[in-house]
Amino acid sequence: MDPNRDAQREHERSGARIRAFFALALDAAPRRAAAACTRALSARPGGDGVRWVREENLHVTLRFLGNVDPARVPDLMCCVRAETRRVGPFCLRLGSTGWFPSERHPRVVALGLEPPVPVESLADAVERGVVAAGFPPEARPFHAHLTLGRVAKRSARRLDVTGSDTGETEAWSVTEAVLFRSELQRSGARYTPLECAPLGAAGGSDHP
Repeated sequence: MDPNRDAQREHERSGARIRAFFALALDAAPRRAAAACTRALSARPGGDGVRWVREENLHVTLRFLGNVDPARVPDLMCCVRAETRRVGPFCLRLGSTGWFPSERHPRVVALGLEPPVPVESLADAVERGVVAAGFPPEARPFHAHLTLGRVAKRSARRLDVTGSDTGETEAWSVTEAVLFRSELQRSGARYTPLECAPLGAAGGSDHP
C-alpha cells in the first residue's frame, strides 16, 4: 500500500482542499549539504532572525498552487505530465548563498542552482500544464533557487550570507517534478509527495 496515495484518496473522499505545490525533491547528498549550510548560517549574527527550513522540508519550488480541490488533481496531473514529457532529464548542483529576491529587499536566504536554465525550462513546462488545467497563470517571474530560510525578524538584516556555500557538491539527476501537499502545523509545515510528473527522455541527460 502507498501511504501517500492513501492520504490523497482520503482527501478526495472528505472533499477537503489540498494546499499544494510542484517542486523538485533533493537527493540525500545535496540535502545534507544544504542543511549543513543552514546550520552554519543560523549560528552567525542575525541568524536568529530567520525562520530556517527543516532539512526534511528542503525542496526547489517550481509552482505554488495554493488550495486545490482534490477532484481537480487527476486532470491537473494529466496536463502537467503532457508538458514535462517534452523536457529532458538534466543534472543540477547547488550554488552559493544569497538573499532573494535581492540584498536590498531580502525576504529569503537561498542557494542558487547550477545551471539555472534547465530548471527554468521545467518550471515553464509545469506552468503551461497548470494553466492548461484551468488554473490562473502565475503573475511573478520564476527564479531558480532553493529556499534555506525566510526573514522573520528585523535582526535578520545583520546576517552576512556571503562566503557560505555547499562546496563542490555532487550533481543530482532531475527526472521528475513532484506534486506536494503542504500541511501547516504548529510544529511547522509538513510536505507529503502526492503525484509525480516524469520528464521525457528525448532531450537526454545534461551531465556537467
